Amino acid sequence: MARKHILKCWIFISFCICQHRLHAQIISNDNGASDKHFIYEVKEIDEFFERFNDAPNSFLRSVYKARHIKFNIERQQLIRSLFNDENKSLDSMMITQFISDVTRKKKPLYINFYGGNWYAELTCKFRYNGTSIFIPVFMKIETAPNKGSKWMIVAVGPSSLKSKIEVTEMTQSRIKTKIISPTSHGTNFVSLKRAFEDKENLSSYFEKLYLKRSHMLELYNAILHGEIEFLNVVKIKYHFFLDDKWIFTVENFSRAALNSGWLINNMQKVSPPELEIYRSKLLNGN
Repeated sequence: MARKHILKCWIFISFCICQHRLHAQIISNDNGASDKHFIYEVKEIDEFFERFNDAPNSFLRSVYKARHIKFNIERQQLIRSLFNDENKSLDSMMITQFISDVTRKKKPLYINFYGGNWYAELTCKFRYNGTSIFIPVFMKIETAPNKGSKWMIVAVGPSSLKSKIEVTEMTQSRIKTKIISPTSHGTNFVSLKRAFEDKENLSSYFEKLYLKRSHMLELYNAILHGEIEFLNVVKIKYHFFLDDKWIFTVENFSRAALNSGWLINNMQKVSPPELEIYRSKLLNGN
């Protein structure tokens, strides 16, 4: 039923655009398909937040407004469209339950970009001992009392890295205001290269509270002493924790279908203790 529901939603959307095209000729017959794909693809994780929360200033709403099309897509439909339809292992009944819980009339649930209950898992490629290795690096948005925000490295996953340097604490940064911009996810975290080359301020990019987490100090030492060179981020996955009972991951799916871009690819309902176990395993490299 859920799949039929979302199909009806897409048919309705397509019908509206086609009707408007006949009158205003905003989209030509030649580029109509690619234009429609651009509109509905979840191109950035920011758009995922917009659609999940049905933000009044979302990109999708702005397109409808610019083309004088009435926007009457309900939040339930928007959230349903954020699931990866090609993943047959997703439980349709759980999806329905999740959407019902998130969009309940009394105290509906929203995801907060600055709220702290989500993490970026980056599969980073490094050059080490003349070869390439891949290291999971976990990052989180942190907000300061002055309302400024930044991405911080809060955990490092297991890898084949074996640093020869043994340092038990990070040195103080020369310039304490150095940060990884809160918009870095929009460029696939290319700013990590600049951050990892900034040896004088390297500790500014690592969360010192979690220094003892597995593998974190080892990566810091290897970067600081030139044992390893950051090349690029090859994959990004986002982990979300919602209302102490929902965990879902978001990944990017690049394809021609309207159901593309940053989509929910895994979801589970858990108890609060189970959620914290998941978080602990995620951030401690277990």
